[in-house]
Amino acid sequence: MLGTLKRWLLFLIPLFILILIITALVTKRVRERAEKGADLRVRVSSPLPVRCIRAASGPIHALIFGEGTARAVRREFLTFEDQGKVTYVKLNKDGQAVREGNRVRGPGKGEKLGELLASLDKREHIEQLKVASSSVVESGQQVEVARAQIAQAKAQQRLAMDNLKRYERLFREKAISKYELDVSRTRLKTSDTAVRSARARLEAAVSGVAAARARAKQARLPLERSSIYAPFDGVLTYVNIRKGDYFAPNLVNVSSEEALLKTIPMVIIDPNQFEVTMELPFFEGVLVRPGQRAIIMTSAGIDPSSSDLKPGKPLQEGAVGGTVFSVNPAVSPGGRSIQVKVRTAKGVQGISDGMFVMCWIIVEEKAEAVVVPFEVFIYRQNRPYVFVVDQTKGLVEQREVVEGISGLSSQEILRGVKEGVLLVTDGRHRLINGAPVKVIEIIGESER
Repeated sequence: MLGTLKRWLLFLIPLFILILIITALVTKRVRERAEKGADLRVRVSSPLPVRCIRAASGPIHALIFGEGTARAVRREFLTFEDQGKVTYVKLNKDGQAVREGNRVRGPGKGEKLGELLASLDKREHIEQLKVASSSVVESGQQVEVARAQIAQAKAQQRLAMDNLKRYERLFREKAISKYELDVSRTRLKTSDTAVRSARARLEAAVSGVAAARARAKQARLPLERSSIYAPFDGVLTYVNIRKGDYFAPNLVNVSSEEALLKTIPMVIIDPNQFEVTMELPFFEGVLVRPGQRAIIMTSAGIDPSSSDLKPGKPLQEGAVGGTVFSVNPAVSPGGRSIQVKVRTAKGVQGISDGMFVMCWIIVEEKAEAVVVPFEVFIYRQNRPYVFVVDQTKGLVEQREVVEGISGLSSQEILRGVKEGVLLVTDGRHRLINGAPVKVIEIIGESER
């Protein structure tokens, strides 16, 4: 019996200790939950501090962003169409050859060619032109000879006609024989043939003059092909030739634009107007239309200001106004993008040929709309909501809204909120519908 009692005690004592430990743990957990519930009730009942902003009425602009390289609208690569040694390069007033940045003059009123910028050795072409010019003179002389021959033939024709009339009268009077009359008629026919022959020679001589002039014009072409003239008033951006160099058309590398700019003899631009070519994603490119306003930013990291978006207002430093010039209706097969070109106004300053720029295109705008910052929205199940504050009750209402135009820093609300309504910004993620709040600041207004 004693042994059995000892075994029972050894079993019951650990079991009792285990029950005491479990009871203590359960009691502790219940006490912690009770304390958390009390804290939660305290927090729910105490207002949450929030910052707010009022819905305002004002303009809103929908913008599409793109980037590209600015190029002068008028931009030409100047090269020789012939080969040979460079014998002339235009000199500036300081006696130095033209270089990048120099202004040159294009053809003036009534002029075919602008300022001569460079030329190759023309001696052979000049001699050919002299030969062709002498042919023009010779052909002109032949025309004069042919005209004199026509005059002589006509005189002979008139004499033959007069003789025939006289012989016919004498024949009727039986003063001459029939043979003499026939001889007179034959002489008239011969003079008629001589007139026709002289006219044919004149036509041939005139054709010879036209052919000689054509040969002279053709002889002038190598002179023009071996020279570079300024096609318009502009600025030289690349000059890759010097006097004494040898040039051949095959020396120009057209494998890339960079290689071309380094091997073409000269490049000229008109710095009064530039064009930016961009590739926009399809879903954005379809919103762009020719004539839409654009803001070109020449400095990285700067976005258009609200003042920049207002038409007729001066732009901030680093911003240039532009207009959508063209929208390619075709979609590029590789990048599935749409090409858009934006041009600046003529005479614009602050932009250079080859500059990489950012461009903002205004695709939609409203002069008056209910506008709020992005910081007032929360999205639940992909639906936009805002928290509207009732300052009288100190409570918030979760309200679903309908979004409109999205701007750079603000959003239009079409339905759900009116101008002047107080909306929660900071603290909105901790709120639920009907939660008590304490407004600690209204952004844009004095503290309350």
